[in-house]
Amino acid sequence: MTSARELFSLPAGPADLCFDKNEFMKKTFSVDEFLHENRKAGSLEIIRDDLGVYLKVLRSAMIELINQDYADFVDLSANLIGLDRKISGIETPLGKLKDEILAVKEALEGTMRDISDCLEQKKALRGHKKSLQSLGKVQGALVKLESLLKPVEGKEKDVNPTLLERAALESIQLQFNIKFCREFLNDEQQKQSEQMKDSLLDQLKTYFLRTLEQKDVEGLERCLRIYCTLDECRTAEDVFRGEIVSPYMSRAVSESSLQNSPQGLTGIYNQILDFISLHMKNLLTLTKKNGKVKGYNFIVNSFWTEVERRMETNMSSIFAPGNPEAFYQKYKCTLEFLERIEQIIEDSTEIAAFKAHSQYKSFQVRWNLPVYFQIRFQEIGSNLEKACSRELEASKFVEQQISASQFNLVQFSIALTCISNCWQEGIYLPQLFHRFFKLTLQLLSRTTSWVDTAITYNFPVSADSQMPSLKLKLLATLFADINNLSKKIPQIITLVVDKAPQSLALTPPQLDEVFFDNRSTLTTKLNRLQTLIVQELVQASIPHIKQVSDIPRLYRKTNRDVPSKCCQYMELLVQPSREFRVRYQAMVGDERLKEFLANVFTCLTLNYYQAVDEVLTSVQKTEESLRRLKNLRDRNANSATTAPTMTTSTDRTTMSDDDKIRLQLQVDVIHYVQEIESIGLARGEIEKLDELMQLVEEATKIRIGSRM
Repeated sequence: MTSARELFSLPAGPADLCFDKNEFMKKTFSVDEFLHENRKAGSLEIIRDDLGVYLKVLRSAMIELINQDYADFVDLSANLIGLDRKISGIETPLGKLKDEILAVKEALEGTMRDISDCLEQKKALRGHKKSLQSLGKVQGALVKLESLLKPVEGKEKDVNPTLLERAALESIQLQFNIKFCREFLNDEQQKQSEQMKDSLLDQLKTYFLRTLEQKDVEGLERCLRIYCTLDECRTAEDVFRGEIVSPYMSRAVSESSLQNSPQGLTGIYNQILDFISLHMKNLLTLTKKNGKVKGYNFIVNSFWTEVERRMETNMSSIFAPGNPEAFYQKYKCTLEFLERIEQIIEDSTEIAAFKAHSQYKSFQVRWNLPVYFQIRFQEIGSNLEKACSRELEASKFVEQQISASQFNLVQFSIALTCISNCWQEGIYLPQLFHRFFKLTLQLLSRTTSWVDTAITYNFPVSADSQMPSLKLKLLATLFADINNLSKKIPQIITLVVDKAPQSLALTPPQLDEVFFDNRSTLTTKLNRLQTLIVQELVQASIPHIKQVSDIPRLYRKTNRDVPSKCCQYMELLVQPSREFRVRYQAMVGDERLKEFLANVFTCLTLNYYQAVDEVLTSVQKTEESLRRLKNLRDRNANSATTAPTMTTSTDRTTMSDDDKIRLQLQVDVIHYVQEIESIGLARGEIEKLDELMQLVEEATKIRIGSRM
């Protein structure tokens, strides 16, 4: 309902008011808030004056409203005259009517209570009557059952299946009626009822065993239906287990049978499975999914429960994981045994029930797979750990020939063998896939971590004379083996995918992501080894660059011939790189070799450029000093009128010592550039090489290209 405040509208006031008149109609109107918001519009005096003006407007509007509705006010007051007297006149009859209604209500409630009590009594009487009727039926059923189950004199062992069927129906009626008269039964009747049921089950058991022994399919079907009618399917399964399965398994499943069996555990399992074909063929035909009788599961509830119990108690030695090879064979044999049982069951629902059975789970737990894996882990892991703990022998290492296609260090060979062993037949079990996969990653990680130890390995003092070559060979060997190991990872991934359980549905791309860290680590190791190899080659070559400073002493004041071949230091400078290329090109590969040598020659060129520049600068300074000294001597030798001595043609054609020095540097640089280009590197790939060529060209005024 709309409130009066929402329907009422305030009269309009003067337009120059300092406040909005609609603020007075807000439900949250507050004087303090009103003054705070309107204080900016004017002072308190202005607000007071405007409020006074609007108050007058409201009073005028109120008077006008009263004048408009005055006639309605007068009529309302006239209609209210005598209203009290009229109300008093109807009050007495209404009170009397109320009392009469309450009296009728109480009478109705009393009658309803009486009727309800009568109905409850009638219901109780009906219950007693039904119980008495059921009691009579119980007594009659007991008498009838006794006559049906009483064996014929002289034929106690004969069982009439027809009488058993009738007795089963009577037993069902008996149990049904007992539910309605249990409180009226005496002890003798209850005892007699239990005896009749036991007698019926005993005779049914006799008939059941007889049909099994005689392989009477029709009789067996009839017997199973009687059990099903009595809702005693589990009783039939227990009878079969106790009378048929248990005696057979007590002979077949034992430690002595295991020791005497020529085929070992496989022979025991074959004997167990033979029991199904010998004693359970008709049962399974009748009770399988498409069979004639439903509600039975003899494989699980009779056969398997007894077999599993006997194996746990009489053949517990098969579960011992101390001998991993024997444990593996026994476990694989057991898995095949369980698969053959599942093939016999056929129905997927029953197979699921078989696997969900408590004794099936208990049987699986008895196989201590974690202990088996721990033993395998120690065997496999210890082999690699022993290999990684070996020291590199310098004598054997010198004789070793590096191979590009196979592992050169035994640690890598053992690592790959250990990884292969993880998935080898006779070791790997699909149930331990996650553990063996983790072990594979750990083996790769341990191998890559050993590389750090090998890189920092120091050969013994006796090998100091061969230390540089040994160190370089070690680094090259590590590089080759890591590169080979990196190439083996796709094969490892394929092996893991092939061995993975089908339920995981693993694909190579998924595993490739898992191996990403191993690939990245191997790539990091390769890059580090490349850097160390470059450092070794540079350290072997860079000392010979110092001999560049000896070139001026070779030609100054020695009257040597004009240089036509490079100095010996140049051969020594490029020899380590040349030998590395010859020895390790096939192993490293052309692309990687170019990267190695490009880095080596870049570092050497930077130092070579600096040495050549220093020599040329020194030669130029020496030449200028000699020229100034000669000019000074010429001015002091003769008078100014004497003509200068002309240089002979022989003097002009003779090359100075400084020119020989410059030319020798140019010849050396030419040989250096030729060596770089002979390995397939372009001049632009080597930093400072163009500047080095330009430096000697400008010094000799002869272009290297024309000589090369």
